[in-house]
Amino acid sequence: MKTVMTIATLFLWWTMPSFAQKDLQIGQAFERFGRSKGCKLVVLNDAELKGYRLRVYKALTYKRLSGEVSEYLKADRKKARKIREVVAEGRITSGYYQMPSSQKGINRYILFANETDQSGALIYIEGTLESDDILKLCYGKR
Repeated sequence: MKTVMTIATLFLWWTMPSFAQKDLQIGQAFERFGRSKGCKLVVLNDAELKGYRLRVYKALTYKRLSGEVSEYLKADRKKARKIREVVAEGRITSGYYQMPSSQKGINRYILFANETDQSGALIYIEGTLESDDILKLCYGKR
């Protein structure tokens, strides 16, 4: 019985990061466009990026899909705890949303950038980092 519990616990620990953004609409965007032509998907679990420990990092770059991806972002924007957006010429070009935590001490963020040619990037980050850390990660010195 103890062996079965250990195996079940390890399975849950291993698969948990893959379900991290399932309650968010962008999870569908990653699923739908992750293997599409003109798109690139990067997934890192329990990784370190520029000195920050991340539980989950998912990044999707895309071409000619900005309109479709923005629909997923609009849905998740309604649930966001914190919203930071850059608007240029009346259009949201980039930003980040801090989403409600899935677990105590674990913060979740959606970052995005849209270009005028309908290309862009969508990033999901989950970890102990704070919103100031997100800004340092994205805009800090390299």
